[in-house]
Amino acid sequence: MAGPGQIPGRYNLVIDGAYETFEHQIPVKEFIQRLEEDDVPDKVSVVGLAKAFEDNNLATKLAREMDRRANDLEYQSPTIQFVVEGSFHRSGKTYDLRNNDELYSLQQVFGPQLERKEDGEWLVAPF
Repeated sequence: MAGPGQIPGRYNLVIDGAYETFEHQIPVKEFIQRLEEDDVPDKVSVVGLAKAFEDNNLATKLAREMDRRANDLEYQSPTIQFVVEGSFHRSGKTYDLRNNDELYSLQQVFGPQLERKEDGEWLVAPF
């Protein structure tokens, strides 16, 4: 059975330290490269999402590759965690990532279907 923050077949966004993360951790740029090469590990934690938002081009590229590979990921059903520093902030029907007094719209990368799990330190989004 999947543990908290580790649902296969969905993007799991977890606050660093709130849940157990995978030993295999990669930065956003490497995750994009693995998406491009169709080489996403079965279980992986992606780190550095706030830094990707700071570089709007990187966030846009991440969103584009995630969208492009969505069908493949649904079929392969890996467990992908985005481990973030900061906190989640509800913004209307979606969520923002608050990091260092900045708010970043998670909808920009994960789309509008973000769903809160448990006590708010964990969000999920479909591939």
